[in-house]
Amino acid sequence: MDIDKYRVGLAERKHIRVLPDIERAAAARFPDEVLTPEIRTSTVPVEQLEAAHAEGRLWTAVTATGEPVGFAIAMREADTAFLQEIDVHPAHQKRGLGRQLIAHVIDWAHAQQLAWLTLTTFEYVPWNAPFYSRLGFRKLTECELSRELRERLEEERERGLRQRVAMRLEIGLEPPGDATHATCSRARAS
Repeated sequence: MDIDKYRVGLAERKHIRVLPDIERAAAARFPDEVLTPEIRTSTVPVEQLEAAHAEGRLWTAVTATGEPVGFAIAMREADTAFLQEIDVHPAHQKRGLGRQLIAHVIDWAHAQQLAWLTLTTFEYVPWNAPFYSRLGFRKLTECELSRELRERLEEERERGLRQRVAMRLEIGLEPPGDATHATCSRARAS
């Protein structure tokens, strides 16, 4: 199938019921040493998907017949956007759908007047950090982590997720007055 046979845009409410299945199918691609069986079967709660849909921060990739095959959900954290989850069903991967979903998230973040899009991901899984790096995301150093990202990474470690990193994409707006930059600058100057 070519990319012309898909449509990416804001999710419709009827899409929500199949998104957990897409998330589980995408998680099945991860090796056992990366995702435990418990984590592999956990999904974004339907209530969060419904709230994101109502707030216009849930996007889907659908086939020409309207079948959802991928989705992205974002949220606002302080003065940045955070990519909470993005998944494309394995049968529809490698067609640019992930890139298109991220483009919609970037457009949303820009409309919200946010300077950055952040995420947490596996550092060494090819379709994780290396993929995001190709899209312009940059791995954050410890001193660049916001309180929210630091807490999120710690929570992920506690759940058994290892080798996770936080990444950020600057989306062209003036970054907020962020203390993490001052801290990094002072650390480099010493």
